[in-house]
Amino acid sequence: MDLPFEGDGLQDPFGADGITACASHTALLELDTLGREVALGQDLTQDLPDDEKLEKVIGLRDLWQQPARKRPPAGVPRQIGNWDAQATRAKLRITRAVQRRLRQVTNVSGKPITVLDSDGTLEERTDAFRACVRGDRPVVSVSASGCFRRWLATGDSTATSLSIITYIPGRPLYAATVTVNTALLSDCSGSWRLTLADGWQAMSGEPIVAEPDPGFIVLPRSLEHLAPGLRKHYEEPIFPRDTSSAIAQAVLGGAVPVAVHFTEHVLNSAIFPVAVGHGMVVRVDDGQLIEKPWDASRHLYKALTGEIAFGEEHVIARDMWAIHRVTRVLAHERQLQEDLHPLDAGLAEDDDIFGFRFDDDLDQEDD
Repeated sequence: MDLPFEGDGLQDPFGADGITACASHTALLELDTLGREVALGQDLTQDLPDDEKLEKVIGLRDLWQQPARKRPPAGVPRQIGNWDAQATRAKLRITRAVQRRLRQVTNVSGKPITVLDSDGTLEERTDAFRACVRGDRPVVSVSASGCFRRWLATGDSTATSLSIITYIPGRPLYAATVTVNTALLSDCSGSWRLTLADGWQAMSGEPIVAEPDPGFIVLPRSLEHLAPGLRKHYEEPIFPRDTSSAIAQAVLGGAVPVAVHFTEHVLNSAIFPVAVGHGMVVRVDDGQLIEKPWDASRHLYKALTGEIAFGEEHVIARDMWAIHRVTRVLAHERQLQEDLHPLDAGLAEDDDIFGFRFDDDLDQEDD
């Protein structure tokens, strides 16, 4: 697939945009292949990578070296461990595919690119990312959030996503969120959407999405205990396994006007600059509002390098009104949860949550 970016990755090196596009396209292809293999079985005509061949041979050898009574019954593997292992292998398979792809192209730094995969903790990978930045070495982080095993086992497209963050010395950060259906890319100069069916689509100007439906909101599962109160203000609160994936599909690609994203970790939060690049407004954890792609890139860079704390809760919305509304609603519902008895809670009229008051209240103040 031709990339809509400067360079060809050979004689004319790629910048951060082309490198991120290569990584995102490769990851999207691997996710599509993994989904097909689970649903239809592995293509026996497809040659396995050498490392996977070795793993399968070693696994069979270890299995049949055990006494017969200790071997798992044929056709009944240890299911939970098997699916956990499949999820781990799938994530490693994606990052290795990205590594192979990026070794085939050149970049403007003239240096080989380090690809950070799922090995090690998020803190260890963050330290490795910062070391590359300090050493002026290009680096690409491919980090999975949500539950990969859940996606493999159920096909739930909101169960997981990949955050890809690219640093090329002398260039702004480039970020991408890759779901099982689409890849969304953004930096300071432009934003793109990629699907295997339709190819690359430039996202410019106002968000190219449907008219908003104010009855919906995307929220992390950790706020599901607030659902009864939230349904007074939003008819259909959505609590996905992975908020990044749900935001990419329902907010950036659908009609949901607002979402709350618990970041988990900065390496898992490419959706933050991607959303801003696609025309959304983000309220970060400290209350700061970010509307411009270059501000989002700068904020993410400072968080990645440890200059600032990234925070835990971001609100992503189409407009300021939606941000103010959900901020007031969440503050009100959290206060109700903290009160010992519902009658002890301060009364907050619905009109105040929407940012205005009844005329009767203003007349009483005038008296």
